[in-house]
Amino acid sequence: MSTRAAVSLAPGCATGAREAIRRQLAWWRLEDLGDDATLIVSELLSNAVRHGRPPWRARMWLKGGESGRRGVRLEVHDAGAGVDIERIRARWRHPSGSLLGGGRGLFIVDTLASALGNERSGHGHTVWAELESARTSAEPDPDAA
Repeated sequence: MSTRAAVSLAPGCATGAREAIRRQLAWWRLEDLGDDATLIVSELLSNAVRHGRPPWRARMWLKGGESGRRGVRLEVHDAGAGVDIERIRARWRHPSGSLLGGGRGLFIVDTLASALGNERSGHGHTVWAELESARTSAEPDPDAA
């Protein structure tokens, strides 16, 4: 995986973040990721605002994979202590587990993303999700004719 570019998204503004994501995905010719990427960032930002502490920051990175497929990494950072994604996943898998007490948004993100994780630092917590495009970088742009 190689990072080619990064885009900082509007902090604390889900609408602005969704618009910036769609614009940047169009620039990178990854429009097929638009719906999933905007839903994922909306869910992660909502969780950061609800459970974390300001400042909130969202970023999106362009990735190029060894398979020739491109994708993005979406990150949302806040200054809070964060959550343990693996513990939440274990709750989903447990026979008595339920989504009634919360976690539905992360469950959706986990379902849509090719990878989901979290990282803690001395400055807070980052939750990230990765999406991979169905198109390879070798495929021609269908709009370029």
